[in-house]
Amino acid sequence: MTSAGSGRLSVPVRIEGDAGTMSWWGMQLTRVADRLDDLHTAAVLAKNLPGAGVRVTSARGDAEALLDALTADISEATLLGMVLQEYADAYERYAQPANALIDDIEVAHGEWAQSSAAADDAATLALSTVGSEWDGLAALTQNNATEAAQTRDLAWQRLSSLIAEHGEYFAQWSSAYDAALAALASAGSAGMTPEARAVFERLIGTTDPAHVRALWNEHPEMHPELIAAHPDLLGNLDGIPYDVRSTLNRGRLDAMLATEPDGDRREELEAIRRALETEGSPPPSLISFDPDGSEQVTAAIAHGDLATASEINTLVPGMNGNVGDMHAWGESARALNRAAGDGTATVVWFGYDTPNLLEEPGMGRAQDGAAALGSYLRGLSALSPAADINVIAHSYGSTTAALAIGSSSDGLGVTSLIAVGSAGFPNDDAVIANLTDGDPPRVYATVSEDDAVARIGRGTAIGHSVSPERLTDVTVFDSDGGVDSDGRPLPAATGHGALGAGAYLEPGSESFYNVAEIVRTGEPGTERDGEGSERGFWDEGNWWISDEYAFVDL
Repeated sequence: MTSAGSGRLSVPVRIEGDAGTMSWWGMQLTRVADRLDDLHTAAVLAKNLPGAGVRVTSARGDAEALLDALTADISEATLLGMVLQEYADAYERYAQPANALIDDIEVAHGEWAQSSAAADDAATLALSTVGSEWDGLAALTQNNATEAAQTRDLAWQRLSSLIAEHGEYFAQWSSAYDAALAALASAGSAGMTPEARAVFERLIGTTDPAHVRALWNEHPEMHPELIAAHPDLLGNLDGIPYDVRSTLNRGRLDAMLATEPDGDRREELEAIRRALETEGSPPPSLISFDPDGSEQVTAAIAHGDLATASEINTLVPGMNGNVGDMHAWGESARALNRAAGDGTATVVWFGYDTPNLLEEPGMGRAQDGAAALGSYLRGLSALSPAADINVIAHSYGSTTAALAIGSSSDGLGVTSLIAVGSAGFPNDDAVIANLTDGDPPRVYATVSEDDAVARIGRGTAIGHSVSPERLTDVTVFDSDGGVDSDGRPLPAATGHGALGAGAYLEPGSESFYNVAEIVRTGEPGTERDGEGSERGFWDEGNWWISDEYAFVDL
């Protein structure tokens, strides 16, 4: 976190976890290893049974086969138990104190912001009295300005000290986390050469996609061995080239569909395959695929060539979105590529567990999703450093995207954040400051006059009630019907939907036209309240809009 006068604010990250639960599982795995060791001892005795005959010989053979399997299982259970316990201890030593500091940091930041504003006001007043006929007034205001500046500086020192302390704890936790990942990787890498295992542990031990990319490019001779050993991890590791990831993920998808029984998950897997079978050049690519890592199947499909694109868009869904919708989102992605022009690629990113109606008021899904989206966006920047990166987020997706991008001091390399029918940005001063400080990303927003869902979502939110359309330096564009540059009518968004007739991202609508123009030129294509604009249910001229219920006046 830095002074508002010197740059963006970095938001401290709360580290999720439960040391008690991790310790309990560590003990259970240790017990499993002990019992397997007892079985191993019994198998040794059986292998050495005296006597002759078919049954004795068969028993010896079975015991030998069991011993071969048990050796690896005992080793893995022992390692897992040890890693979990060591990580639980590290979490308790470093993560819990770091988390405890966040509340103090937020209070200290509020005190600093308040004292900074007071110091600015005192300085302005002191300047206004310079040359006053009453010397005593000038001296008094100057003295007040000095005291206010001292109070501000003391507040900044306390805030800086707390942030530095949090950073130390966080760095120690991060090192422990990386060590745990490396240890777990070694458990699944027994068949790899020591050289390849060392590279793999470095790949998964870093949280920087640029470092992953550099390591991958430095060791082309290791690629076949690494891919053979861990296709699931490499297919989702940000920083690995997208053509490699797509090949690995498509292979995993096809293999799963060959054996997956009927049910909800098979339907989701088939939906992903249908979205990939759309004709195009290049064909859609499955750049991430995780059927087991969270409650929902998550995936991301790229339409267009990410390696050569100068404009890369990412579509982020909101409440109740799932991979079953990927084909429809893909149609919108390809239409956006055509509308924005050559050199455009668009990713449909279903990389997080979207909330249901009961979860939507909270920030839990956004916090988890922001971590995944942030890593993905850093991977884009690492692999396509020259491209403009645009995030187009619908409903709760804009809550997630705003948290991810606004929590980073560099905006994750994003050029523009476009929020359509936003469920509200996070109620976090540092996040909002990062998004509206005049540096990239540039933020754009629209909400239809007929979108009650977005307004109700903000009004009932616990943690994301900020209306982006009201923020300073946010470019607001229309979605209520207008005309394009040739005077042709553009339909309005008539509700909250992302796709389909009357939706924000329906090709041909005013909202979609403006999104495409923002990607293409940096500015919306229609005039605010211009020709063709329609008055809607929530138009601010209606009698039910008042200051008392300002959350619906957008």
